[in-house]
This record gives sequence, C-alpha cells and structure tokens, in this order.
Amino acid sequence: MKKKIITILVALFLGGSMGFLTIHKFNFENTTYKFSAFQLGVYKSYDNALEKAKTANGAIIISKENGYEVIGAIAHSDASKAKLKELLVKDNLEYYQKDIILNEKVKETVDEYELLINATDDYVVLEKLNEQLLKNIEERMN
Repeated sequence: MKKKIITILVALFLGGSMGFLTIHKFNFENTTYKFSAFQLGVYKSYDNALEKAKTANGAIIISKENGYEVIGAIAHSDASKAKLKELLVKDNLEYYQKDIILNEKVKETVDEYELLINATDDYVVLEKLNEQLLKNIEERMN
C-alpha cells in the first residue's frame, strides 16, 4: 500500500512539475515589452528604405504591411534613450520616436547593450554599440 501511495505522489509531483515548466516556458516566449524605436523614415519601396538605412550606421529595415520602416536606434531605459537621441542628432538624422513591442529575447539583448551604452560617453563607442545592438535585434526578429 505504501509503495502505491509513494508511486502516485511521485507521478503527481513529476506531472505537475512538467506542466508548470511547460506553462512557464510558453508564457516566457510570449511575454512582450515596450521599447522606444527611433524611426528614420517609412518607405513603400525597399530600395528607398535601403538608401535611407545607408545614411545611418547600423540602421535596420523592418518590413510592415504597407511598406518598410528604417529604424536608427532602439532603447528601453531613459538614460540610453537620451544618449541615442544625442547620437542621432550628432549624425544630423531626423527621427520620429515611437513605441515598438518586442519579445523577451530582444529585451535581454537590449538590456545587455544598455549597460554598455549607459557606461560610455565616447561618441565612436556609442555609435558601434548602437550598430551592434541593431544588428543583434534584426537577427532575433528574423
């Protein structure tokens, strides 16, 4: 009798644990976060978007239903938003700041880069960090 009870309890524990992990993983991947995107333009033609992206180091192109958005920077914290705004202004790039929704994987990437962005005031380093951040985001979005 004891063996049956122990077997049932172990089975319930393992089944419950697997169910919990599955639900947690499902929710983890579907969690979204709001970021600020610094949009450099919206274009109907990919070629025009590509030309605009070439004017900004590391700018990425996001395909939308009605065209293509050129994004020059993405930030989450207020400190990094301020630094990236300065970067775009120094490069004489006009931008429109808008909210963009991204997943947990992208949030982790942005958080890692923002630690470095917030730690530097060097324009060249900031430019390279932004370029690498956008490249990593683009890879994770595809």
